[in-house]
Amino acid sequence: MKYKLIVLWICVFTPFANANTRYINKIPDFTQTEIKGASFGNGQQFCGPTAVSNSIIWLSKSKDSQADLIKKLASKPYMNTSLKNGTGTKGMLKGIHKISRELFGNYRTLTYKGWRIHQKKYSSGEKAPDINWLKEGISAKSAVWLNIGWYKRAANHIDFVRTGGHWVTLVGHQGKNTLIIHDPAPRAGKHFANEYVRAEKLRSGKLTGKKKGLPISAKGFLALKEGMHIKKKADYAIIDGAIILRL
Repeated sequence: MKYKLIVLWICVFTPFANANTRYINKIPDFTQTEIKGASFGNGQQFCGPTAVSNSIIWLSKSKDSQADLIKKLASKPYMNTSLKNGTGTKGMLKGIHKISRELFGNYRTLTYKGWRIHQKKYSSGEKAPDINWLKEGISAKSAVWLNIGWYKRAANHIDFVRTGGHWVTLVGHQGKNTLIIHDPAPRAGKHFANEYVRAEKLRSGKLTGKKKGLPISAKGFLALKEGMHIKKKADYAIIDGAIILRL
């Protein structure tokens, strides 16, 4: 008599198998308003250079002052951060390119996905950042920065009206829809904190506002829900775009 050998594969479910939290406590979480001085606007508009400095300090293993790096990144030769309007996408990309060439000699890719105006050479050609693309950007040799748009619900209760923006550092992810960020805004607290934020894909409506590039369909864009420190007078935090640097 022949016997059949039956091999039983048992899959053990682990709720956080789809996770990357290995770097979250290594990447700095600097608060932008720690940059003091009237000539720097006391850091009120320094979310962009601050978010980038978190990753650059970590990637370069630098022991230099992070505050000095932030001031350098905000300066005219780099991001040219405005004390009134902050840092645009073009300025962010220019500054990241310049500091990366200086500190690392070169880099493999610098890519932007989003609707904001930017240099064509960095364009992915896609308007809505995909959550899996964001997750894959986090490694020991790469960094991710998110451009958050602050939105109010339009009068028609369908569309979203942009009222401002903000930059944060993406440092990890957990589960299917949770992104882990370091938020440089003082409203997120002045001490180190890993912010676990739930991302939800929008299914309808339009993103509207006065910025060039709007209006655009909101379908496919990611709204940040629980865990996000949303600015006062805004109803929604929506990822307008994201930058990934790969060394």
